This record gives sequence, structure tokens and C-alpha cells, in this order.
Amino acid sequence: MRDKNKENSCKDCAVKSKTVFSLNDDELDILCKNSTEILFQKGERIIKQGTFTQNIVFIKSGIIKMHLTGPINKDEIMKVDKGPVFMGVPDVFANKIHTYSITALSDTTACFIEFAGYKHLIQNNGKFALEIINTLSEAIVAHFQFCVSKIQKQLIASFAESLLYFSNYIFENDEFVIPLTRVEFGEYIGTTRETITKIIHDFSADEIIEIDGKHIKIINKQLLHKISGI
Repeated sequence: MRDKNKENSCKDCAVKSKTVFSLNDDELDILCKNSTEILFQKGERIIKQGTFTQNIVFIKSGIIKMHLTGPINKDEIMKVDKGPVFMGVPDVFANKIHTYSITALSDTTACFIEFAGYKHLIQNNGKFALEIINTLSEAIVAHFQFCVSKIQKQLIASFAESLLYFSNYIFENDEFVIPLTRVEFGEYIGTTRETITKIIHDFSADEIIEIDGKHIKIINKQLLHKISGI
């Protein structure tokens, strides 16, 4: 854990979080005084399902997964995202406990913001509240689309779509180290580790991707786009 109350620390974050642009200097001070920065290593739990909600979590940097354990004690990955992004906001306002977990897929820096201070800013700054609503709405709409695609698309299409997501958004590069194990990838698109292994083998054999362990290079992105639409 590292002390967050450094001079201009929250102003530095404002470069990355568009919601914070709506705060004046006094409000930034409130945000800083109610925030603590914590460093998480890959694999560490940032938010745990079933624990009490006390903080808003702002992921400054790093890759994370949102996952939920269902009624048969099977984990489902709902979302893979990267900082900067707010997490845990709906649960803090709607529930007393977290309904899902957040785990670091890479070394991650997160700011924990006490709910009382965050609520004060929302109640007293309409522009800040509106930006929060806009950000949450965009995330919800995107997640609805992901859920429908996960249910209705063929598995090879979901796999291709996921590779494009990692390439275009998470890493912004056609060559990357995939942040998920094959078991986790199965949880992400709704299948098994064995099916993921077969799809990877087929994509490699068809020269759509090159793979070495978890290192993936997309070599036929045009075909990958076509497959993602199946």
C-alpha cells in the first residue's frame, strides 16, 4: 500500500479519468483526502464477491477481470477491462455486498475512494454526476452487446471477437500476451478449456494467428473479422 495524499496526485489522475475533469480544486482535494492508492500483483483479488461495499474503486492502470460465481459454484468471467476505469459503482449504490469479484490480470494500480466522499461529490456537482452516469451507461450498453454475442454467436466467432477486443482495445497491438489461461478463456466465452485448445490449434493451422505459449500474433486480421461475424 502506498500513501495517496501526495501533492497533485488526483490532478494527475484527471488526465486519465474524464469524470474528474468536472471537479474544481476544492473538490479534487476532497477526492484525494478520501482516496488510498494500492498496488496489486497479477492474480490478487481487488474486490471480492460477497464482501461489504465500502469503496468505489478506480483502476488507474493494469488489466482486470470481472467475474461472478454462480449457483453451481462455477466462475463466469463477465468482463475483461483495463485502466483507467471505475469499478464497483453500481454495487456501492444498490447493495450492501459486492455481487461480483474483480481480480488483477496484470500488475495493477487502484485507488480506493471512500463512498461518503464520492457521494458528496455526486450530490454537489451535477457535471460530475452526469459524467458518471454517461460512463456507466456506455459500459452497460457494451456489456449487453457482449452478453448477446456470447449467447448467440458460434464459439469460433466469440473467440475471434475476443482476440480482436484484446488486439484493438486492451493492448492496441496485433501481437500480445493473452492475459487469460485457457480455462479462463473458456469462462470468458462460455466453453471449456479443451474447446479453446482446439480453436487455437485450428486458427494456427489456418494461419490466422501465430501462437507460442500465451504469446499471440494476429497474421490475418481480415479473416478474423469475417469469422467474428459468424
